[in-house]
Amino acid sequence: MMGNVPSFSPGTAVSSALPGYVALCLTLQVHRLASAQFTVTGPDRPIAAFVGGEAVLPCHLSPRMSAENMELRWFRSQFSAVVHLYRGGRDQYGQQMPEYRGRTELLKDDITNGIVSLRIRNIRPSDDGQYKCFFQSGVSYEDAILEVQVAGQ
Repeated sequence: MMGNVPSFSPGTAVSSALPGYVALCLTLQVHRLASAQFTVTGPDRPIAAFVGGEAVLPCHLSPRMSAENMELRWFRSQFSAVVHLYRGGRDQYGQQMPEYRGRTELLKDDITNGIVSLRIRNIRPSDDGQYKCFFQSGVSYEDAILEVQVAGQ
């Protein structure tokens, strides 16, 4: 019984599948490394703001590295709900939600250390809630969640 091995040549079946499998493993490994290059951290408590005042939403990279050539995006519930976008070394206002137009400023004094903050002026009751701060460099990206609590509504 033991001698009755099914008649196919194992060499060809295995070797034809192997290169694809090896390539897949390498690709997964590269992506795993890429996504772990840095982490993004926001404040550990909600940011208090008052109607008519301003809020500063800080985010920073660990380990410290320059974010000058990264894409930085603050958004609300969806990636496309852009509060502020910085890409290609400058602020981009084309995709910004109309309700934030003219009210946001990216504070870049410490961007070479991976520390940036978004200032939102003339706070409105609708600014209350969650924001995501998203950093992307090549295929690597990470984000952090921030909470703004608007008082005096």
